[in-house]
Amino acid sequence: MPHPESPDPKFPADSQAGSARPARVDLDKARPTDGIFRPLAEEGHFQPSVLSGGPWDPKHQHGGAVSGLLTHCLDRLPAPVPMRITRLTIEMFRGVPLSPLRVETRALRAGKRIQSLEANLFDGETQVARATALRMRRDEGLAEVASKAPLGAEVARRPDTILSLATAKRFEDGAIPIPGFVRSVELASFQTSVREGMPATVWARLLCRVVEGVDPSPTVRLATLVDFASGTGSPLDYTRWTSINPDLTIHVLREPRTDWIAIHGATHFAADGIGQSSATIYDEEGLVARVEACLLLDRRPARE
Repeated sequence: MPHPESPDPKFPADSQAGSARPARVDLDKARPTDGIFRPLAEEGHFQPSVLSGGPWDPKHQHGGAVSGLLTHCLDRLPAPVPMRITRLTIEMFRGVPLSPLRVETRALRAGKRIQSLEANLFDGETQVARATALRMRRDEGLAEVASKAPLGAEVARRPDTILSLATAKRFEDGAIPIPGFVRSVELASFQTSVREGMPATVWARLLCRVVEGVDPSPTVRLATLVDFASGTGSPLDYTRWTSINPDLTIHVLREPRTDWIAIHGATHFAADGIGQSSATIYDEEGLVARVEACLLLDRRPARE
């Protein structure tokens, strides 16, 4: 790995033209105090760290990083009564660069029982992503009607063996550059292979903060991790194909109560190169959320 102060070969100089370089972190494994983003002096402005790097283009961020940042900003909007996010939709209009970004948030409907929220992400004057959320009042006095939704047999328990995406064959042989975002998570899975159209399960845990200096809320951790649903249960050979999800919708039954969450889902592709991923999300106590994502399939360009 390069020295922490040396140029990062995965992010060439021309990708940083006219902007500050990504904030440095330990690339071997994110520490709990590291942040995927660093807040800048001006309110609503953030500098991505190398932990935000994605798998499809070394100049662009991972969708999980984008989802986490937008959810962090929505989660901090003031509420008149105790409330939480129950539905979140993220749309990425283009590749989100590793340059300083600005987030603007607003309440589209600011009720005391139900609210509609919006967060828009800008690279300079160009909008690159948007999140909309439904936020609803909380009433712990209604706990008597809570559903009993334990872990299903398809999820069982979290595996003991932690996987390292950074040592996956497609990264080790150089077929695909190692995405910085994989340093910010731990993964565990029982599956060693995936059959087309069959569901798979992966457990995931966030190792660091989304925004430096701020402990992520359970909803922010959830939004950051479930972007992996877009690849869960996918049999694609990623050395030959790219599978970009320009959107992600999360319906949150309850906030996760454990660090580890399970993503149980499947991915399907139509004959015209459009796909869909669907997943059910659990923590170590039971059902948490459901996720849907659209996919755009393309052939991976040959590396020079």
